[in-house]
Amino acid sequence: MPLAPALDTAEGIVGALEEVTGCRRCAYAGSLRRMRETVGDLDILVAARRSAPFMAALCELPDTAEVIARGTKKTSVRTGKGLQVDLRVLPPESWGAGLQYFTGSKAHNIRTRTIAVREGLKLSEYGVFDAESGESLASRTEEEVYARLGLPCIVPTLREDRGEIEAALRGELPEVVTERDVRGDLHTHTDLTDGLASLDAMVEAAAKRGYAYYAVTDHAPDLYMQRMTDEKILAQRERLRELDGAHHRMRLLHGTELNIGPDGGLDWPDEFLAGFDLCVASLHSHFDLGRKAMTRRLVRAVENPYVNILGHPTTRLIGRRAGVDADWDEVFAVCARTGTALEVNAQPDRLDLGDEDILRARTHGVRFAVNTDAHSVPQLAQLRYGIGTAQRGWLTPDEVINTWPLTRLRRFLRKGGR
Repeated sequence: MPLAPALDTAEGIVGALEEVTGCRRCAYAGSLRRMRETVGDLDILVAARRSAPFMAALCELPDTAEVIARGTKKTSVRTGKGLQVDLRVLPPESWGAGLQYFTGSKAHNIRTRTIAVREGLKLSEYGVFDAESGESLASRTEEEVYARLGLPCIVPTLREDRGEIEAALRGELPEVVTERDVRGDLHTHTDLTDGLASLDAMVEAAAKRGYAYYAVTDHAPDLYMQRMTDEKILAQRERLRELDGAHHRMRLLHGTELNIGPDGGLDWPDEFLAGFDLCVASLHSHFDLGRKAMTRRLVRAVENPYVNILGHPTTRLIGRRAGVDADWDEVFAVCARTGTALEVNAQPDRLDLGDEDILRARTHGVRFAVNTDAHSVPQLAQLRYGIGTAQRGWLTPDEVINTWPLTRLRRFLRKGGR
């Protein structure tokens, strides 16, 4: 199941179980806590002295379509949408160990157990124990468990055995970006093109999120169904300038999402693009070009002095459309050279770039922008999915341009000093 509906389901279950008498703690674990883009099943944990009330509550939830197995330590059900949910009830004193164990990944846990054995310890979902005496040494928090293994607490999104253990042992774990670090959204739409909300409504909603700045980037004219014109975009700019600073002093940036043509050309000439505060350039068609042609197309676009962000770079739609074929190392290198940021698009069916591509792009020294591509007010909250993906790609706040103060961001947007 895709990340977003799985997360909605999990949060609903957690909320219901937290209301059961005797609940000390309740949380989801597994691949969902690691923010993987798709989720096979849900792992729900409860800390309590008695398990029976929670097992009964799960079985009786309105969304429970089938009870697969019911026991005192574990109960499994299937939701109406076919998602399996496994509930485990742990002793409160074992909460941290259980959360660490059931968050995984399997490969990460193999590594932590190997460290435990080497140190003469035993690690399980109940705690860290002395292998000889059986004495409990750590169990209440994840921080205690990792510390007893000689490690700092590793954030769940990094627990994939992709170098996080080695980085932790060297004291080089990244302080990954969080939602709290984000100062603004740099890719959003209004009902001037294909959005569902007005400019005023989107700006007001962004201000309520506490943003320091916010960019409106409606589609340029080459997406024919949008019928954008020079006059429309300039009128929007005038209205945006009127609203600038009116909502809690949030600064507004006027941008556009350009369509990258088959040859890498863009919708508007450079002299018109010069009037925007920023430009996102994205692929919206001709996804089947050969590798060399697609690479040339992307390179030409990001070499344009007015393109600041390459939007949803691979164009993938999770489970529906594979990304385009290109020499991504060349594209990433050109983005780094030209000062063009790569987008981590937070739309849950995109999450583009994905975590593996982010890890690859980081080696080129490129910058990133975690944007919602919001087409409505509720979609502004989808930032959480992009942040989870960015964390899985080991991104730090310094690598994400929309965590920067506005003065630093504006310097970056003056690509090549223009």
